[in-house]
Amino acid sequence: MTAPMPAPALKRSLRPIHLVAIGMGTTIGVGWIVIAGRWITDAGPGGAAAAFAIGGLLMLLVARCYADLAARLPLASGEYGYVSTVYGSGWGFAVGWFVLLGYVGICCFEGLALAWLLTVLAPGIAGPTLYTSLGAPVRVLDLVVVVVGALFFTTLNFVGARESAAVQVAVTAGKVALSFAFILLGLVGGDTVNWTPAFEPVKTPWSGVAVVLVMVPAWFCGFNALPQALEEAESRPSARVLARLLGAVILLTALFYIGVIVATSFAAPRAALRTAELPVVAAIEAVAGPWGGRIVLITGVVALLSAWNAAMFAASRLVHTLGRSGALPTFLSRVHSRHGTPGAAVVFVGVVALAGGLMGRAFIAPLVQIGSIGFAVAFVATCVSTLGLKGVPESPRAAFLPIAATTGALSLSGVILLSLYTMFAGRAVWPAEATALAAWMAAGLVLRVLAVADQRGTCAVESGRGSGK
Repeated sequence: MTAPMPAPALKRSLRPIHLVAIGMGTTIGVGWIVIAGRWITDAGPGGAAAAFAIGGLLMLLVARCYADLAARLPLASGEYGYVSTVYGSGWGFAVGWFVLLGYVGICCFEGLALAWLLTVLAPGIAGPTLYTSLGAPVRVLDLVVVVVGALFFTTLNFVGARESAAVQVAVTAGKVALSFAFILLGLVGGDTVNWTPAFEPVKTPWSGVAVVLVMVPAWFCGFNALPQALEEAESRPSARVLARLLGAVILLTALFYIGVIVATSFAAPRAALRTAELPVVAAIEAVAGPWGGRIVLITGVVALLSAWNAAMFAASRLVHTLGRSGALPTFLSRVHSRHGTPGAAVVFVGVVALAGGLMGRAFIAPLVQIGSIGFAVAFVATCVSTLGLKGVPESPRAAFLPIAATTGALSLSGVILLSLYTMFAGRAVWPAEATALAAWMAAGLVLRVLAVADQRGTCAVESGRGSGK
């Protein structure tokens, strides 16, 4: 009997700059254009900046856990592999499915947000209403952007990892350059009078810092896309190099958000930020005119594109891993023979993201909240897996790793509980976020059952061959 041909492996073509771009591409999207004003009004610019500095330090601890596990478990791809190794494949699948929720949520969100930004940049292009979803109209522009964007990024990631990563480097570089431009405009053209009071509420400044701090981990979500790409790296980095790469992503992300906070608070009075629909745009327009606001909006568009591409990349690699291990149906692990990409997984993610995008702009808020929960679950699981890996032979542990893992797990568990509380607090009806979360969990259960049936069928066939039947 002739042995079966081995399945094609993923093509190794990514360099360190590609890895950093993939990680940073997901952490900085477009939501800051809307929410940065709230950070400043809730905690003051000093309080908001302090919250992101503290949150950045917390995420550095979590990143160290990722680097440690990636080095000690080189065959494990991301959170699913880490948790499966330490606590079993059942728990691994549960965590992996939550992580996938975060990535797919980004893919859905970015198309909807891009249509909204284009409407702001060019009023009147939204077109007529096609249908209503969750009480909000879905217009022609929404549908066109979601469909075209999904097709473009699905095709790009299907064709090749190197091609997708090259686009990622280009848009990330553009995002950094544009960000520097509008932050500089805010600092140079602003007034230090607008900075005061630096901390709010004045009598209890710590409470304002705490309000922003619980939101901070959600704005670093996605740096864990970098470990998902290690299987396609030209050479696998050591734990020290990986820790530096992840640290660079988190440091640059923290500096970006702190820069936005400082520039926005310098550029416009606090009262103006409270009433503006897009606070960062309004603030930069106050010191640089309409073209300054356009720079901010264009930065948002570029950041959005980088987040969409990076999330598509990471999600498809996670689906591929789940399929290859049997946690999802095995057809999802197929690698394209010519391109060396997880073609079936890319198409799967593209279809799911398209379906979510068709729900319309009213689905943006639910997507953000449940996606953040998915990433927080991933972070907690990684920290707990670091603590549980004590029995692995010849795996030296840095002295501070238990402290880092414990701090990260406890802090982010609190964030998850707070997110679940805010999901239901003050709601007279069952929230859309809970419905979406329940639907996602049900879909995972169905696919898990299909995967188990697929495995049993394969085992039965192999058993029949072995017995000569």
